[in-house]
Amino acid sequence: MSRPAVFMALLGTASREGIESRKRHLKEHGPGEMGLNYANILEVEEGLRRQLKVKGFFRIYLYLPEPDNAVCFSMKISSFRTYQRPQVFLDPLDGRMYLIHSRVTIRSIGELDSPKGLGD
Repeated sequence: MSRPAVFMALLGTASREGIESRKRHLKEHGPGEMGLNYANILEVEEGLRRQLKVKGFFRIYLYLPEPDNAVCFSMKISSFRTYQRPQVFLDPLDGRMYLIHSRVTIRSIGELDSPKGLGD
């Protein structure tokens, strides 16, 4: 018996400046990688893989704490790879090295029609 696809989304915190930089990078270079340091992605890895297989993407919704205090953007993720132990990742956007638990490929970043609160 096959398992049904799970449709889920992840939530991350971002700054408006960081989002705009990432959008410019995508426009200039096409889909690109970003590292995530959330260890809990390992807990939902199977569901995200099923969603990628069925739908072709999952979303990471971006919460902007100041001054928006709302979820205003989402990133469409077309692939990812996880690591049990943190790995070093060189971010192509800022050239800095980070310890990460997963690499994701961002296909696009879009603004939501209307900002959402965390409870939404």
